[in-house]
Amino acid sequence: MVNKKNDTQKEFSKLVDQAKDRLRKFGDEVKVLAKKSEDEIVKVSKAGKIQLDIMGLNVQKEKLYYDIGKKIVSLNAKNKIDIPEINAYLKKIDKLDSVARKKKKDLSHVRKENK
Repeated sequence: MVNKKNDTQKEFSKLVDQAKDRLRKFGDEVKVLAKKSEDEIVKVSKAGKIQLDIMGLNVQKEKLYYDIGKKIVSLNAKNKIDIPEINAYLKKIDKLDSVARKKKKDLSHVRKENK
């Protein structure tokens, strides 16, 4: 009976040692995976930040285009600029302004009718 008890204890001790080894290996594998995941997260976040920077620069560029366009239209209205390549665009702007003024008058008449 004592032998059976010792054998059982030895068997149990052996199983515990094996479990410890397996858990240690598992822990090492988890560390490697965590490091790889961390590296990937850093890479993706850096790429995302760069993409946001590019988008911000493009927005700034679009704002400059807008400001340049407004300035050109303003100078054209004062007859201080004459660039033949943009005259067609300026004519379209004038036409849109004319249509918008007409629509505002129409809106004013509609509002007066409802009173």
